[in-house]
Amino acid sequence: MKRILSTSLIALSVAACSTTATEPLASTSAEAVVDRPANAVAAAIEPAPLSELVAEVDLPFEKFTLDNGLTVVVHEDRKAPLVGVSVWYDVGSKHEPAGKTGFAHLFEHLMFNGTENAPADWFEYIEQMGGTDVNGTTSPDRTNYFQTVPTGALDRILMLESDRMGHLLDAVTQEKLDNQRGVVQNEKRQGDNSPFGLLRYEIFENLFPKGHRYHHSTIGSMGDLEAASMADVQSWFRDHYGPNNAVLVLAGDIDTATARQKVEQWFGDIPAGPEVEHPEVTVPTLPEAKTKVTTDNISTTRLFRMWTVPGSNAPEAVPLNLASAVLGGLSSSRLDNALVREDPVAVSVASYNYPLEDAGVFIVQADVKPGVDPAEVAAKLDAQIAEFLATGPTADELERAKVSTMAGVIRGLESVGGFGGKAPQLAAGELYMGDPGQVEKELAAMAAATPEQVHALARTWLSRPVFNLVFNPGERTEGGENRGGALTNPEG
Repeated sequence: MKRILSTSLIALSVAACSTTATEPLASTSAEAVVDRPANAVAAAIEPAPLSELVAEVDLPFEKFTLDNGLTVVVHEDRKAPLVGVSVWYDVGSKHEPAGKTGFAHLFEHLMFNGTENAPADWFEYIEQMGGTDVNGTTSPDRTNYFQTVPTGALDRILMLESDRMGHLLDAVTQEKLDNQRGVVQNEKRQGDNSPFGLLRYEIFENLFPKGHRYHHSTIGSMGDLEAASMADVQSWFRDHYGPNNAVLVLAGDIDTATARQKVEQWFGDIPAGPEVEHPEVTVPTLPEAKTKVTTDNISTTRLFRMWTVPGSNAPEAVPLNLASAVLGGLSSSRLDNALVREDPVAVSVASYNYPLEDAGVFIVQADVKPGVDPAEVAAKLDAQIAEFLATGPTADELERAKVSTMAGVIRGLESVGGFGGKAPQLAAGELYMGDPGQVEKELAAMAAATPEQVHALARTWLSRPVFNLVFNPGERTEGGENRGGALTNPEG
């Protein structure tokens, strides 16, 4: 059903679309956007008692569902005349069938190219209404769209979001598809050609077997992107972009009664889509330790140690995040003290846990100091990991990890929108766990974690066969042109 809208409502302004594929670990470190900031290691800041940090988190919300299945979460925050608007669709690259890799991200780009009633590029409209923090990202698990707008522009942004949820297809042309295909392919080339640009393929292709839903890259393969058709666009939209497969969050200068009236007005007439089947995804274990050595245009050797671990929905996620912080995620961490400060054989070290919804990747890395034998650094790195698994964190180490991580989450919650603000936290909790208040539960679990608990889980998951990856300086012997789409015989 096509709507008749006033010219004043749709005559909003636009800037160039800069959507982002959330490519986990695409470059040198854990710089990818993580949906669950409560599960991300933050930079160290001034410590505060854990009880005070937990008490600072007050994220009340109300939730309701429209007749068409759209889940709506509202958080009232009157500190500024702004509303963070996030729409999360429960579809990502793990839902892509064989031969269609990269399509979730390609479709995300098309969502910014105009609808039936608002034909201009999305960013022009947001700029006209004074919006900020606008973008879209794609991960293996979901696709999201977000912006923060003045309260007076709320009707306009809800109209725009509802129009691309319910009235997109007639505005998508072959020309737009070809244009965005080229944009995404160029993103892939730029990422692949950057230092460590092939790391994203090495991680997931080696840790997750062929046929696993996390084996292929969110960016996809060139061949699959080239084959994407208008029929693919239409089926993807109809199968995955119904209101019953989405979560809408409004956080800021809005109350639930007003939000309900506005959401009913703009989204209530969109028909529900088909029921979406979500694939079962397991946490695989390598049959034996695995090593790969490759070369890249880099200045020094980088060593990696990697394991698959439980995902963000599992109770193990929070303790494993704390383990990564203690081991190499903070200044003066175990690895930093041993390999950079006391016996400087490395120029930098890091440890981080990247939890996807159904499985995660735990990574330890070290950059070899020029002139030092990489084998010496590897031996010392492995010795530090072994010692950590044998002894676990001290109470002091764990306390510092908790304070730093929790402080980073709370700092993010000062914003109503963006990547780590209130709206995305509420959306992530609802989409992944059916609980918008999940962030508060994760913080409570973090505060309650004991050295014994962290030690036991680290020993359980990091004592399994490891993937050793070595990047040496030198001319590349591999490219990324044909990588990213090695999905065959999909199964759990």
